[in-house]
Amino acid sequence: MIPLLILGGVLVVAAVLLLAPVRLEVTFREEFTLSVRYLFFRFPLFPGEDQEEQEAPTHEETASKEGEPSKPSLGQKLRVILRREGLQGFLQTLKELSQKVGNASKKLLKQVRLKRFDLYICLGGEEDAAAAAVEYGQVCGVAYTACGIVFGLLPCRKKSVLVDLDYSSREDRVDFSGAVSIRVLFLLVQGLILLYRMLPFFRKLQAAEDHIERISRMRKQGETK
Repeated sequence: MIPLLILGGVLVVAAVLLLAPVRLEVTFREEFTLSVRYLFFRFPLFPGEDQEEQEAPTHEETASKEGEPSKPSLGQKLRVILRREGLQGFLQTLKELSQKVGNASKKLLKQVRLKRFDLYICLGGEEDAAAAAVEYGQVCGVAYTACGIVFGLLPCRKKSVLVDLDYSSREDRVDFSGAVSIRVLFLLVQGLILLYRMLPFFRKLQAAEDHIERISRMRKQGETK
């Protein structure tokens, strides 16, 4: 009986963790901030937490790092794939990759929930009232149209969009805060599916890296002789 209770408790906890939504929060007032909330935890992404100053590397550490071979860059790997497959094969690979990422993005977008959207734009019109009025009309057209498209894709109950004009101010002002959420279970499932479908491309990158490292070793052996 006790093992069944333990198993049931583990399943309940796993279900809560997987079905709980991950919340991405964005704010822009005087500075831009980006953070992730999950359950009772908050993780700042930008700006990150203050990091302690790292000690300067010693001369021995610098010399050892210089002696280590550098990893091939993504551009080098792609050039190897281009030479191996030709332009047509390379473009076909990029096409298939973009289709897989695009399909995964569409499925993710259907599961994303826009929880909050607050946008306030205030134009300063103290210097030139006439020009400010013209700019106000243009900004209204762009802002309300763009937000209408966003709300068409991602319906939101808590939303506010306001464009204002202040003839007593010289500076423009933009305040924005928004939050989107998606369930962890769907994020994991779609991530694993996308990773599986991209395995052939990752194999090509690994083969290109092995080729570059093999050529580099052969050149070094030739120099030492």
